[in-house]
Amino acid sequence: MIGGEHYLTPPARVENSLGEMLEKTTGEMVFFSTGRDALFSLLVSLPHRSIYLPDLVCASVHQACVAAGKVIISYPLEPELLDSSQLDLQKAKSSCLLVMHYFGVANLPLLSRARQAGITVISDVTHMLFNPRQLAQIAQESDYLIASLRKSGAFPDGGFVSSCLEPLVQATLPIRERFFSLRAAGLLSRGFSAQKNFCDDENFHLLRTAEGVIDQSSPGAHQCSYLTRRLLFTVDVDAAALKVNDNMQTLAANLKDACVTPCQPGFTSPYFCCFFRNRKERDFVRTQLAARKYFCPVHWDTSSLPTPSPLSERCLSIPCDARYNSIDMNDVASIIESCVKT
Repeated sequence: MIGGEHYLTPPARVENSLGEMLEKTTGEMVFFSTGRDALFSLLVSLPHRSIYLPDLVCASVHQACVAAGKVIISYPLEPELLDSSQLDLQKAKSSCLLVMHYFGVANLPLLSRARQAGITVISDVTHMLFNPRQLAQIAQESDYLIASLRKSGAFPDGGFVSSCLEPLVQATLPIRERFFSLRAAGLLSRGFSAQKNFCDDENFHLLRTAEGVIDQSSPGAHQCSYLTRRLLFTVDVDAAALKVNDNMQTLAANLKDACVTPCQPGFTSPYFCCFFRNRKERDFVRTQLAARKYFCPVHWDTSSLPTPSPLSERCLSIPCDARYNSIDMNDVASIIESCVKT
């Protein structure tokens, strides 16, 4: 076609892409607009009346379970973000179990116990997508995987359900058009800002507005955009994993005396998890990092949930994905160390 609107060309497809790795590793996949849409759609298809959730969980996960009509039963975690062994799996046999694999920490002990007990297991692998070997193991030992893609790259939307064993639900609703368009525009604007040191007001406004739109929306079987599904095949998973692992090693080495972390040098996750002594110290560190334009989220604030987690009061997540290098990580560590000594 000659004329019409100008267009943007996505990056070229690469070998050993994230999309190709996921197809080979996780079984049959169905893409949804968000992780919460994926979880909701899966739960609606399952006959179980109740679901066991870890107490450290995103409010959107809780919302998806409520919207799917499930009774929610919380179970506690140890500070290492693993099963505390307090969960009686014999009582959970008629329920399904959500196992979160946080920050590259594979919760294999709980997976093994649940498998032996014959429980339907859903594994959230959002933080495991650059760790193909353990991802494959989790896929084999779980009935279903779910994930949000937005933490793993500049994807305007996206989440998935996959399974090596079970037939899957389908995404039957159209894409979340307003959410997707705001996110895509915000990410594009942010890319230009990062390269040219433009003002951040535009892209931050767009991205915040997009998050507000999705937070106010009920989960449903919305489709993932074609753009995100194409972009998955432009990310070199091996190169990204090496970069992320190097960033995590830098943080682990520099912060060993400043805070506690379940993340070990061999782990690979787009976020590095820190636990501070209390919420006041955590919030002070977060404020000081933001002043230097390092914006670190809290995974997760559970204060509004029926069973808040004491871990969420002290937890901070440091972005350490492939956008960053060891200089950034050393700078972040230096700021945190100065805050903790104050």
